[in-house]
Amino acid sequence: MIPDLLHEYPQARIILDKFGLKGCGGTKGPHETLEYFARAHGLDESFLLSQIQSAVLQPNNVILTEDERPGFADTIYRPFFLAGLFTILTLGATWGVMLLWRISIGHGFNAASQQEINAHAQAQVYGWMGFFIMGFAYQAFPRFWHYRLVKPFLAAIVFSLMCSGVLLASLSIPFAADHEWAHALATCAAAAELIAVTIFLAHLFTTYKESGKEFEPYIAYVFTALGWFVISSIANLCLTLAAGKNMPSFYLACCLPALRDMQFHGLAITIILGVSLRTLPALFGLPSVSSRQAMVGLVLLTGGVVAEIISLAALQSSPFAGLLTEGAHASILAACFVVCLPFRLWQNFPDKDRVEKFIKAAFAWLFISLLMLLATPLYLQVGALQSSHAYAGAIRHAITVGFISLMIMGYSAKVVPTLNGIDSRTQTGLVWPFILVNTGCFLRVVLQAGTDWDKRLFPLLGISGSLEVIGLLLWAVHLAGILLGAPSDQQLRGPRPARITADSIVSNVLEWFPETEPIFLARGFSAINNPVLRRTVARQVSIARACRLHGVDADAFVSELNRVIENSQ
Repeated sequence: MIPDLLHEYPQARIILDKFGLKGCGGTKGPHETLEYFARAHGLDESFLLSQIQSAVLQPNNVILTEDERPGFADTIYRPFFLAGLFTILTLGATWGVMLLWRISIGHGFNAASQQEINAHAQAQVYGWMGFFIMGFAYQAFPRFWHYRLVKPFLAAIVFSLMCSGVLLASLSIPFAADHEWAHALATCAAAAELIAVTIFLAHLFTTYKESGKEFEPYIAYVFTALGWFVISSIANLCLTLAAGKNMPSFYLACCLPALRDMQFHGLAITIILGVSLRTLPALFGLPSVSSRQAMVGLVLLTGGVVAEIISLAALQSSPFAGLLTEGAHASILAACFVVCLPFRLWQNFPDKDRVEKFIKAAFAWLFISLLMLLATPLYLQVGALQSSHAYAGAIRHAITVGFISLMIMGYSAKVVPTLNGIDSRTQTGLVWPFILVNTGCFLRVVLQAGTDWDKRLFPLLGISGSLEVIGLLLWAVHLAGILLGAPSDQQLRGPRPARITADSIVSNVLEWFPETEPIFLARGFSAINNPVLRRTVARQVSIARACRLHGVDADAFVSELNRVIENSQ
């Protein structure tokens, strides 16, 4: 285990930092084995071991230089993740469910204005999805490339611009159609987001180029996705400028759906597939995807998104638009199938983890949304409909909540404990957040599409959104507790020592060596039977102090405890 290694040989940290450990897990390092570290960071295990063995032969008083000490870049993910949590619980999901209740009570989608819905979507894209993409990328990708993040101060600029853009957009977009000042603020917000995304892309690309890391398919996915991030941000700025008092119908009918396809199919699907290519085999032991197969998937996916946008924005009135749209959807579905099939997601993960259910469910929702998209002409034909706002919204919800949000929840539940030195296997399984979000998403997709057939289903829509928000809240509270530094039992205990000393904390000894509990009780330490005292007072009292309070010889007691340990081994 890395904490055991660093406790015994602190000089090994220089080698581990060189290959991406820096800052991860704090001073003790993440709760994982060297084998897992090597696989996660793309290293040959024997090479890593040889490097560490060379390091531990050097003197123990190795002093880290300033360049080797953990710094701002090693915890930059924290403000991004916290901002994402704040957004989803305020301007994102919570605002969304308030709009949904208005729709439910009003028995129609016109009960919430298009401007309010756009503001909510803006917060979801840049504040929820955007913050987590940026935080994960800044933390993970330089480590995958065995390099440091160049010019870390740029990340702070990106964060500030994104916060300003998300807040301004959410406050101004609902009023932009009626007030010039709000339209001006919305335009400034879109410009701030565009500048932030452009700096972010350039920053990450510069780090990759300086790292000298050889090309891998997932890198093509990542930078293609970030290219879509910039392109969609340019489109967002242009549409914001156009959406003044006289909002053209073309904006709502064609341009806005094309923008959402850039954001959800171009950005979200592409970057999640890219991250999956790199991390599912490394973190969970799933089979790898061949480079050729991965690149075929990227071509199909990118081509499909481009065809979608052309069919919506340029060929809307053309008789070939429908055919091109169907071809685009089929291409995106084929791309996801080509990339995901080798993972064998229907099987159990070789390395068990609480996030397995999130990842599997997320990919299931991805394919559900794409199959629904492909089935749109059949749905309209069966219902004798020219178009269906309800069905299109159901598809959008399946990908935004079912796929994107569940993937964010799953990956962050894996990454955040690891970065804070916590074994995620000791944490809650997040079962209720998983059940509530999936149940809410299922009800929303089914009920929203069902309103085309029975208007009496409208009042139930608000319930679906409420379930999702409660699930997200439970997950966010858990994650925020780790991000804000609430120490876990494992962090408080540290690595298990070989022997107990008089300075050892009582609660730590009981956790490390449960077999010593009868000895404590026999010597009169009956307070350990009280769960409250055990989790409070016992965490503050050393064996030496406890012995003084009970009139027990500390040296003799420590010797007795160590004999019990030796006999149990």
